[in-house]
Parts: sequence; structure tokens; C-alpha cells
Amino acid sequence: MSKFSDLIDSAKHLVVEDDPTAAPKPAPAALHPHPAFSASPAVSPSTFAAAPAPSYGGSPFSVPAATVVDEGVYQAILKKTDFSLTTVGKAVSKYYDSLEGIIADPGQRTKSAIAQAQKLENITPQQVLDTFDSLSAALDNDGRGFQGVADTVEKNQITAVQDDITRLDQQIANLTAQRTQKASDLANNQASHANAVTQYGLASQRRTQEIAAQKAQFAALLH
Repeated sequence: MSKFSDLIDSAKHLVVEDDPTAAPKPAPAALHPHPAFSASPAVSPSTFAAAPAPSYGGSPFSVPAATVVDEGVYQAILKKTDFSLTTVGKAVSKYYDSLEGIIADPGQRTKSAIAQAQKLENITPQQVLDTFDSLSAALDNDGRGFQGVADTVEKNQITAVQDDITRLDQQIANLTAQRTQKASDLANNQASHANAVTQYGLASQRRTQEIAAQKAQFAALLH
């Protein structure tokens, strides 16, 4: 049996019939908190941009391998956008798997599976395409939900901390300026104090000598 998981967008081109009937498009909700915030912070954001686009080939029901930074994040998104979990996907997969060993070419096998699904379960080619549109809408909706979570995290855990650091830096600058001023005042006060003590000592010594001299002068006159 083939591995049946997420059907890629290129599978849309395998549908050869059109039908105006469209399947209902569900409106999936985003998860909160988003598991992307459990990804290792050691991974550089540039890794996301460097991930190569997956190459498609073989069964359109298999998910091609691609570079994913955190498998848990990918799996969380996959669960909400997995074609194999949709009603249409399950039906088409059932007929696709039943043709294993009968039709070797994946493209022809897919066309035949869709034809059988249309004949036996009234699943039209347009419903197949509409299912992918629903998955794209689900991914967009999840992206908006994630962005909301990311904005909240940025506000509470990044911007708020940056503001705290700025306030602390300002407090440190103010305290440093105050310390510098206090150190300057201390040096000035110490110099003034030392000068006052010295000057008083000199003045007192001079006065002591003057009093002693005057006393000696008066003593000479009185004898």
C-alpha cells in the first residue's frame, strides 16, 4: 500500500474533468499557544529561508521530503492541512490504493482513482480541487492565528523586556552620574576640610606664639 499523507498542490494538475459543484470549505481554527514557540532557539532564522523547495514525483499522495527546522512545528501544521484526513482525500486514496499493481503510472492511477470516486461516491474533480483550496485557506488561517500569538509573545517577552532594559540602562546612567557628582563633591569636601584643619592649626599656633610673646613682654615690665 502507498503512503497516504498530505497531497501536494501540484496534484491539482492531475485532474482532467471539471464540475461546477464545489465542496463546502471548512474554517479551521489556529491552535494557541502555537507549538512553533517550542522550537530550539539555537536554530538560525536564516535556516527557514535556506530550506529548498520540495521536488514532486511519484505518487501524488506522498509528502515529499523537505528541510524542516522543527519537525514538531511541521507536524502541528500538517494535522490541520492534511489532505489524507479529509473526506475527499480518504475516498480518493481508497481507490488509488486499490489500483496498486494494476496501473503503474502514478498520474494515470490518480486519474482512475478520481474517476472511480466520482462514479461510486459522487466525488467530483472540482471537489478534489476545492479540498486543496480549503487546505490552503486552513493554512492561511493558521498563519494568521500564529501571527497573533507571535505578536503577543513579541510584545510581552521581547518589547517589554527591551523597555525594561532601557529603563535600567537609564537608571544606571542616572546613578553613574550621581556617583560621579558625589565623588566630585567628596573630593572637594575633603580638600576643603583638610585646608580648614591645616589653616586653623597654623592660626592657632601663631596665636599661641603671640600670646606667649605678649606675656613675656608684660612680665618684663612688671618686675
